[in-house]
Amino acid sequence: MSGRPRRGAVYFGGMPSPHLLFLGTGTAFNDDGRLSAGLLVDRGAHASFLVDVGPTVLVGLARAGRDPAAIDRLFVTHLHGDHTAGWPFLLLHLVFRGRRTEPFHVHGPPGTRETLERLVRSCYREVDERRAFDIVYDEIEVAEFTDHDGGPGVRFGGVPVDHHPTSLAYRFDLAVGPTTTRIAVTGDTRWCAGLEAIAAGADLLVTECTGIERGAQAHLSLDEIRASRARLGARRIVLVHLTDAVAERLALDPVPGVVAAHDGLILDLPVPGSEGD
Repeated sequence: MSGRPRRGAVYFGGMPSPHLLFLGTGTAFNDDGRLSAGLLVDRGAHASFLVDVGPTVLVGLARAGRDPAAIDRLFVTHLHGDHTAGWPFLLLHLVFRGRRTEPFHVHGPPGTRETLERLVRSCYREVDERRAFDIVYDEIEVAEFTDHDGGPGVRFGGVPVDHHPTSLAYRFDLAVGPTTTRIAVTGDTRWCAGLEAIAAGADLLVTECTGIERGAQAHLSLDEIRASRARLGARRIVLVHLTDAVAERLALDPVPGVVAAHDGLILDLPVPGSEGD
């Protein structure tokens, strides 16, 4: 697993290799100039998908030199604006620049369709009049679920986590060549049973870490992750929804198998190695 920022994809035999692209790793306040929530799962020759669509998603894609038209699917972890408010702008691009005609799939908790459609009506009502493709919504009960279809080569499940009534953490089983890689993404959460459940057996856990010290807010801290790393069964952990201060503290006092993400970070799949390598 490489922590170096790179532009574009890595290529094997002329085809882009599967990887994760961290489009935005900041908080709702965009502390330290970090962009809002957005994780691109780029599957190379296969359909790519997005986890969360924060208000800066097009900025993140443009900085990385990526075409939004290559995204076929969106997963929403919860219905806060820093995870959803980029939807009207992504849709605008798909309609007017991408000229999309194939269906676009959206997965999320109950209320996802209403939230996203209300955002579009508020920002660009005319987009739906020009849209030449169907948006297929899959609203998922906020409860544990398993083995849903996420498109070719992708199965997914999830559990509720403790942040907002709509909060879902996802696990994705991705076919990567002859192997399957399990990626878990929590969205925002405090420490809870759902966090431990989604981390168990994951090759890579992408989870938030809003502060250094534990606070009263519904978020994770670096101190908690440091103290209880052994309870998170993921082989590797990448921290998002953070500030530079969190990243700097982790760099000074590392936690085995844990790294802080930055905007534009690319991690190749499958995730190699095990905890402590």
